[in-house]
Amino acid sequence: MIRRLIFSLAAMLMPLIGTMSHALAAVPAMTDKVQAKTPLRAVQVDLDYVYDADPAQQEKNLNMLTDRIQSLGINAVFLQAFANPEGDGLARELYFTNRVLPVKEDLFNRAVTQLKDQAGVKVYGWLPVLSFDMGDKFTKVLAWDAATNTAEPNPKAYARLSPFDTEARQQIISIYEDMAQAAPIDGILFHDDALLSDFEDASEPALAAYHKAGLPNSIKAIRAKPRLMKKWTKFKTEALIQFTLELAQHVRTYRPEIKTVRNIYAPVALQPESQEWFSQSYDRCLKAYDYTAVMAMPNMENVPEDIADVWMQQLIIVASLRRGGLQRTFFELQAVDWRKQSEGTERAIPTEVLASEMRSLAQQGALNFGYYPDDFVTNTPDAAILHKDFSLQTSTYAP
Repeated sequence: MIRRLIFSLAAMLMPLIGTMSHALAAVPAMTDKVQAKTPLRAVQVDLDYVYDADPAQQEKNLNMLTDRIQSLGINAVFLQAFANPEGDGLARELYFTNRVLPVKEDLFNRAVTQLKDQAGVKVYGWLPVLSFDMGDKFTKVLAWDAATNTAEPNPKAYARLSPFDTEARQQIISIYEDMAQAAPIDGILFHDDALLSDFEDASEPALAAYHKAGLPNSIKAIRAKPRLMKKWTKFKTEALIQFTLELAQHVRTYRPEIKTVRNIYAPVALQPESQEWFSQSYDRCLKAYDYTAVMAMPNMENVPEDIADVWMQQLIIVASLRRGGLQRTFFELQAVDWRKQSEGTERAIPTEVLASEMRSLAQQGALNFGYYPDDFVTNTPDAAILHKDFSLQTSTYAP
């Protein structure tokens, strides 16, 4: 994962704190106009937790997940459609029959159907945008190294196929089409791998695309001039958006009513200059998708605990100041602190903390929120504790 963000938190927070009371005062008036729309309350679920080589155990796992989702009183699940037990975000196998990658188990359709029928939720198919393992057959995203003037995949980032490789794009389109045919999904969640750093993409198809767009076909030359950097960043940002919209259009051939959700990093919303680091734009995403899932994860961003609440408030302010921002922003909380090396429940964020974050979000006008990951086997987070602040049955925003 690209983590080039070193927050200058004091400098960043102080100007916003000064205007916070004014901005928050405006939130109720804005939310009054949209409360007729049912909020989106969702859990992002790893199907890897359900899969088991023993069919009986797998059946038990799926039933446990279904019961848990129903007990939470929410209305959506973002369901993993690819296998990723390694946790690196790279899809090597899929959970549905397809024309491109091996099938680990034809489990996705079964899970989607059961969650919809028995838990009564909408199910969004969650797939990477670029992170598919297709060997060396297609072009990968390359990062330019200024010290050596060479281009190689960044080992600290997602392994991605170049969005400028037309053959790779077609393979990814096929995967999305096959997912749409495989299961009655209600929407798509585009993973957070749809990004290009300020040193990417340096592959040959990418350089050719830059040249065609009126840019130098050299990242060194582009980075030498701020005007070109700005144009390059905008070009890449738009290229990623247009590719995801193309994927959605192919899915709609089979599922015309699907909704779209795109994961983006919180700094993209908080710091406009971070668009350069990710090729992601909060404002463009608000216009392009039904929901923009901002990863509201202070631990992941190494935000000090004593200002985590203020950091979260900033995200709400930023959304509230955009037209339709609160209606179209999904605040995705973290249920695990991935900085901890220990495994299992020892890394879990206390359920009381998660519930408090949800309560704070709702009190400040946020409509749509949820969390990742969910461990239904160990009841982490605790569904009973979470219900009051998460369930639409108890939400003051439910129609």
